[in-house]
Amino acid sequence: MKTRIIDSSGSRITELGFGSAGAGNLFRPVPYEDITKAINKAHSLGIQYFDTAPHYGAGLAERRLGVALHDLPRAYIFLSTKVGRVLHADKNSVKKDADCYVQASPFDREYDYTYDGIMRSFEDSLQRLGVSQIDMLLMHDIGELTHKEKNRVYFQQAVEGGFKAMTELREQGVVRNIGLGVNEWKICDQAMEHAQFDCFMVANCFTLLNNDITQTFTDKCRKNQVSLIAAAPFNSGILAKGSKGLGHYFYGEAPQDIVEKVIAIESVCEEFDVSLQAAAIQYALRYDCVKSILIGMTNDVRVAQNVAWYEEDIPEAFWQALAPVIYSK
Repeated sequence: MKTRIIDSSGSRITELGFGSAGAGNLFRPVPYEDITKAINKAHSLGIQYFDTAPHYGAGLAERRLGVALHDLPRAYIFLSTKVGRVLHADKNSVKKDADCYVQASPFDREYDYTYDGIMRSFEDSLQRLGVSQIDMLLMHDIGELTHKEKNRVYFQQAVEGGFKAMTELREQGVVRNIGLGVNEWKICDQAMEHAQFDCFMVANCFTLLNNDITQTFTDKCRKNQVSLIAAAPFNSGILAKGSKGLGHYFYGEAPQDIVEKVIAIESVCEEFDVSLQAAAIQYALRYDCVKSILIGMTNDVRVAQNVAWYEEDIPEAFWQALAPVIYSK
């Protein structure tokens, strides 16, 4: 599988990454055996980038991923996790349903973007993952989309302490790259004024359906040697299932204007005999500042299918024909 270089650090990352939210039992329980098979399949097909977070199953995804990766050559694994939530044990639970995760670990999540909160979260993640260092550490879900009116308080925590903690961890060599992992790119733009970041992971907002990030921010990232990871290229489902399957859009029901845009995209795909899913995966990779596409995967069949879509040949004429559709207002 092709790799790209994170500009500021020189770290090498595969163009396709394995997202582990499903390993934390997102929406439904997933057997550990399925997750292990999926991780091994991904590695066998060349995927070396694996992402996780304490939020996913309240630590469950980190524990599962750490065990599954333990016997794979560490030198060929690029591992990222996140900070911003500290987990506290719930002594009254054995397994817990919360925040869209079912039968998850018995911990409560607390948002904490302070210096001490970041340091504790990082140390806890090292233990759950069974590693001594992380290739990329991302501040998770900072921004108004998650916190609404409380975001000003949390962002101030990050500016006054959280960003400093992440910078120190990078200086100590226990983290190679630092950045944000968010669902809104504009908070990344704001954060760039307060610290030197290596990479931003942007979910659901660098896709065929949602791409205003390309108007100015991709140029700014390129000029400042900040790399991007485009997560959730299917916009939580609709670009995987298509207009007839009516998958979710941003984790909810797709509005009519989005459905109509998907239909228009499908028309161009049919004209050029290109899979909608392949176009969705490969779209952001057309931008040099994008280093990897991160997709959630929970079984080996889905892994193989995603790799096939990533490898599908798409002619340049297709992208030229598609441009007026995806960039129209």
